[in-house]
Amino acid sequence: MTSGLKIFQVVAGLAVLALFFGVCFLTTVHSGVIDWSSQRAVVLESDDWGLAGFVPSANVWHGHNRDDLVPGKFPAVYWGSTLEDSLMVADLCQIMASAQGADGLSAVFQPNYVMSSLSYESSEAGWVWQRYNLPHFPPTYPRPGMWSAVKQGIDQGLWYPEFHATWHYDPTMRLQKALETDFARGLTQAGVMLFPGSEKARELGSWRSLADLSYELLESQQIFEHVFQRPVGSVIAPDYTWNDKVEDMWERHGVKVIQGKREQRDPTLGPGKWGRGLKYIKKQWALVGQRQRTYLERNCRLEPVQAPDPDSIVQTCLQDTRNAWKRSQPAVVETHRVNFVHDDPAIVQTGQNSMQKYLDELCNSPDNLPTFMVDTEIAQLQSRGVSWVIRGENLIMRNGSHSRRLVVVQHQNTEKWFLLGPESVSNIPW
Repeated sequence: MTSGLKIFQVVAGLAVLALFFGVCFLTTVHSGVIDWSSQRAVVLESDDWGLAGFVPSANVWHGHNRDDLVPGKFPAVYWGSTLEDSLMVADLCQIMASAQGADGLSAVFQPNYVMSSLSYESSEAGWVWQRYNLPHFPPTYPRPGMWSAVKQGIDQGLWYPEFHATWHYDPTMRLQKALETDFARGLTQAGVMLFPGSEKARELGSWRSLADLSYELLESQQIFEHVFQRPVGSVIAPDYTWNDKVEDMWERHGVKVIQGKREQRDPTLGPGKWGRGLKYIKKQWALVGQRQRTYLERNCRLEPVQAPDPDSIVQTCLQDTRNAWKRSQPAVVETHRVNFVHDDPAIVQTGQNSMQKYLDELCNSPDNLPTFMVDTEIAQLQSRGVSWVIRGENLIMRNGSHSRRLVVVQHQNTEKWFLLGPESVSNIPW
């Protein structure tokens, strides 16, 4: 027994050492060729744009106890989340235009879009479900002039859309549950997106068919390209819920830049400390083993309308931004649509003021200005040391390395080559 116990202890000790060195290996991630501490990159990622929900307007709750809908748990401010309008888009673009980075370019906002929506409508045949794809919305969500404001923001290089979701919920679950009670049916008819249990109806839930998800993604990519005149460059999963199969699917469809890996929710890993440990190890393994993919960590949060003291959120985000640069990381800011789009004008004002304060303080030192970028620029710089992106009417090329490098620009059916000097930026009409 004593001999067996000693053998067990030796084997256990070796296993612990192996795990220790394995974790050390997994946490040693190649940092690429870019010194982000000198680049001082800032990316402004924002989810939920184009989502026809949660509610079409403030008056939809009049005479109703909204809690009776039992949609699940989410921050209280989302009860008034709604679809953006032209003024909200224009105001945010104006805030972006007020901030100028080290390269002389204005700040750029990256809204992550939801492509499609379902609407329950009256027809000659009775009440029926209708599908709407961007740029179209259900009739309960009229937003005149909104797309004109979006186009103007894109043309000015201030608005750079990326992909978020097809629906932002499991469409089958909505069809099943949105009409299951008279109360839910009435709100669904009024244009409310929420339904009983909707908070757990994850679009990319593990119970959904991978074939269905793949087909929806292909459709969404086509819609995105039709609306925004370029392919999807990066993706953020709705509700941060996805698994390895979904990630493989994204790659097969050509989407290799993934936002928010640290926030990933993968229910297959299990709950508690064991689940969190597995998540950490899997994430580190992906960083090492999936070099063809780029994982962008959201290391700064600007979510002021969910906090009692919005100014403290701004200051924390500023500090997190500077800390990211010190760690030689790009500062990737998470800031959801609800901060700037809401049925309560006071909440919209709070969000806009907070973004303005963040950008003003970030740009108040001429010798320490940030450089505003989008996901695809970060991904290219990390992997190749150079990048190109078309923002508005200009082609922006960057060489973040210490040597002259070739930039190959492939856009639509055009290919052009440019030679850039070390640590340089070129901004030319396109």
